[in-house]
Amino acid sequence: SVRALVVCSGKKEGFIAGAEIKEIAAVTTAAQASELSRQAQRSLAKIEAMHARQHKPVIAALHGSVLGGGLEVALCCSGRIGADGCELGLPEVKLGLIPGAGGTQRLPRLIGVANALDLILTGKTLRAAKARKLGLLDEVVPAAILLDVARRRAREACAASASAGPKRLQWQQVAHDLADPAFLQQVALEENPLGLRLLFQKARQQLQQKTRGNYPAPQRALEVVRIGLQEGLEAGFAAEADRFGQLAMTPHSASLRHLFFSMQALKKETGVSDPSVTARAVDKVGILGGGLMGAGIAAVSLMQGKMRVRIKEVDDRGVGLARAYVHKLVVKQVERRRLSPHQGDATMQRLSGSLDLRGFASAQLVIEAVFEDLALKQEMLRHVEEVCPADTIFASNTSAISIASIAAHAKHPERVIGMHYFSPVEKMPLLEVVVADKTAEWVTATCVRVGQAQGKVVICVRDAPGFYTTRLIAAYLTEAAWVLREGVAMEAVDEAMLDFGFPVGPVTLFDARRYPQSWAEGKEAVWVGDLDLPLAKGTTTFEMEWKVPVVAATE
Repeated sequence: SVRALVVCSGKKEGFIAGAEIKEIAAVTTAAQASELSRQAQRSLAKIEAMHARQHKPVIAALHGSVLGGGLEVALCCSGRIGADGCELGLPEVKLGLIPGAGGTQRLPRLIGVANALDLILTGKTLRAAKARKLGLLDEVVPAAILLDVARRRAREACAASASAGPKRLQWQQVAHDLADPAFLQQVALEENPLGLRLLFQKARQQLQQKTRGNYPAPQRALEVVRIGLQEGLEAGFAAEADRFGQLAMTPHSASLRHLFFSMQALKKETGVSDPSVTARAVDKVGILGGGLMGAGIAAVSLMQGKMRVRIKEVDDRGVGLARAYVHKLVVKQVERRRLSPHQGDATMQRLSGSLDLRGFASAQLVIEAVFEDLALKQEMLRHVEEVCPADTIFASNTSAISIASIAAHAKHPERVIGMHYFSPVEKMPLLEVVVADKTAEWVTATCVRVGQAQGKVVICVRDAPGFYTTRLIAAYLTEAAWVLREGVAMEAVDEAMLDFGFPVGPVTLFDARRYPQSWAEGKEAVWVGDLDLPLAKGTTTFEMEWKVPVVAATE
């Protein structure tokens, strides 16, 4: 007979990355969606019963992605061992839903209410080391020995007896806990009715401040966790299934699920319509300019893209600053255990710098990140064409200058393209690949592939004034300027857009990003005139007087 069970996955990419979201799209009523939740709860209750009632250990061996329903499966087990690269989380709120297979009830009881709410209400994920620290994982081991360790722990659990040894260890753990301020704080807040009430009250306030009522899922999740703790597990499971069904039918969830599927489809995009066009391999990138943008591009190329990178700067100090910036980011990744110390050293070894274009001839892609000056960018292109082979791609990081203008005097305009990153590059996920009329399709496909390797959300746009994002934000900020000119208070403008769901109001955005500049120049200009707003970074926007001129738009 079965004495113990090890739950694992044969999939290389991970344990379980979550439930099949398309099943939710197939249901038409809240009752049907609630029944999906109850079915999942009943299935996992059988796993839990093996160790809770039959006293048969169930050990989860976790690797890769352990998300959503995958983590809920692991929570049903009596023990959880994770590979050192695994990632755990309950991201359902990002789909406008809540965990539906018991996660809202089991997680708070395992790692504490505050820690569980932090995961459930935000949908964020944890690396293995952090999960171990919170108690979500019992042990973290190298992936190569994960199954061996899980089997050993299952056998040990079977052989364990109620001897005095384990009891003494338990008393040692109690003494350790009493010396831990975080444990004492958890007891004060979570294990008495008054503290628990204060915790939920604070969580509700923070949720309202962050979401402004635009996203119902976090509020329902908070409600379900509270019900389970105050009224018991059965009431909590029932509330979880009920709220899951309600949320599945909301337009919020439908929109967020549509966005999720769109993002997944975007990862498969090549940027070209001809399926016979293939991206070329890029293992070395040359970067012109080692400032904030150039160093950021270097960092994502090294860490995510695993490429070799060579940075050109005007002096040794510039090269040193670029290297220091990249090194700081690599060290941070090592500290967070996303890179091993050996991997961190290997990453920095792939980075080099120079004061000229020596070493650029072997780069398949050169990205310029110099000042927004057309003549300077054309000069950079000319120098690259003199040194590099004819099939080397030249990409401009310009945010506004036409790619066709940059390539106007190029020997090979077909290999000139735009790669517009956003600052700080290592944090901002979007990348605009800007395609000019003469850009070759293989160049587009290659740059899309590079952006995806760098971990970016890549969109392909035509070479038009403002590209895509700047055209959108121009309309947003220009309309805000008109409203202000009509006499609406600055606070009211920002508050209205925050209530609507924008993460930042237009007035604050003007101040923080210093947008008083023309959006475009020349005959193709979309916006005429400057906003000329007298704001400086770091000022208190609402205390300043605005003088907003007329901003007209051409057809």
